[in-house]
Amino acid sequence: MLPISISITMNSTPRKLISILFILGWLASGCTAAQASDPRTVTVQPTPSVVPQSSTPSPQVLPANPTEESAKDSSISYSSDRLGFCFSYPQGFTQMPYNDAVELVGRQIGPGDEAGLFWLDVGDPQGRTAEQIADQEVKDIVGLNVESWTVSLGGEQALVRDGMPGQDLVRRVYIVHGGSAYILTFSPTRSDNATAGDQMEALYQAVTDSWAWSPCRANP
Repeated sequence: MLPISISITMNSTPRKLISILFILGWLASGCTAAQASDPRTVTVQPTPSVVPQSSTPSPQVLPANPTEESAKDSSISYSSDRLGFCFSYPQGFTQMPYNDAVELVGRQIGPGDEAGLFWLDVGDPQGRTAEQIADQEVKDIVGLNVESWTVSLGGEQALVRDGMPGQDLVRRVYIVHGGSAYILTFSPTRSDNATAGDQMEALYQAVTDSWAWSPCRANP
């Protein structure tokens, strides 16, 4: 807007003075209105300070080492005084008992996928040691790369053979106790199927760690 210069002389008439004052008032109100309607004039309102509230719940902190009691709660017990032993295994496996054998089957992730397996046979050792029984199973098979070690089973030493033949390569635990031969088989070992291999290792660890001889209620 161009500046407007208005001069007032002392010898002007009062009517002219009133007219000039009216014009000045009208111009002042027009300028105010123009400023209010000017889109370039922006009134900034102060934004109240808001502390953001997190919608994500605080993570639950779990103990680094679960207690023995909680570990027991997550396991399932199997006991047979007739067969002469008891053990525990992780949840998520299906138990299929037979007369002289016990079988546990892991969950299949997809159709046709392998699952971790554990089965157990009890029989007559026919005067053989655990090592002789294991050697008898592979005496006519060549080219096997079998690893051997021992494990404590119910306080007694048992023989482990990993890479034994079967539908898949398996891990077997052999022990002779109380006049009976116990053969624990875990499958598959050395498998390309990571899920089945993990299930097998979980079964092997749980069963061998918890194994006890009957009467089971007399064992810890």
